[in-house]
Order: sequence, then C-alpha cells, then structure tokens
Amino acid sequence: MRKVVKISDKEYSMKSSAYTQFKYKNDTGRGLLEDLNKIQKYQDLTPEEQVNKTQELLELLLRLAYIMIEEADEKQVKSYEDFLKNIDGMLDNVDWINEVVILASSPFSRGIQKVPE
Repeated sequence: MRKVVKISDKEYSMKSSAYTQFKYKNDTGRGLLEDLNKIQKYQDLTPEEQVNKTQELLELLLRLAYIMIEEADEKQVKSYEDFLKNIDGMLDNVDWINEVVILASSPFSRGIQKVPE
C-alpha cells in the first residue's frame, strides 16, 4: 500500500508491504508487530507515563516512517539523520502519526483502529 504523508511541512511518499517488517527488523533489531503494539498501548497509559514514554514513541514512529519512505523511493531521503534534520515541527500537526501507524499495519490487517492521540 502506498500513501503520501505530510510530516512537518514536507510530504513523503510511503510504502508498506510484507517487506517492511523485515527491513524494520534488520534496521532496528526489533519486531514491527511488537512495536506497533507498543504504539497502540500508548494511549492507555496515564498522562505521567505518556510523558515518560514520548521519546520512545517518537523514535519508533520516526524510524518506521523513514523505513516506509525509503521503501517507496530511496531518492526521497539521503539517510535517517538527514531525514530527522529536515523535520522542524514534528508535533505541530500530529496527523502523520495515525497515518504512519495505519499504513505500517496495512499488510497485516485493515489497520489499527486505536492509535495515540
């Protein structure tokens, strides 16, 4: 599945397929389904727990977004570091978070219905 997602002020073409989970595991050493489950459970945390887990959540989401951007078209990004340097306001508009989670889960299901707000 392909989708254009806007992060900060830049639009990225992203792709999610069966390959995404293998690329994610290769790049991060973690399982994609386990991390999607962590992201889904984020909204069930208390506000204090959410604050403590925000950095971890953003790291998971940004790495996942980068992998799907790279899968769609490697020419969009030079490296993960350059991708991060081009994000000026990742929380100015958080719609991208839902879009990334739903797109990443699409090869496994019709999408995760409950995502962090």
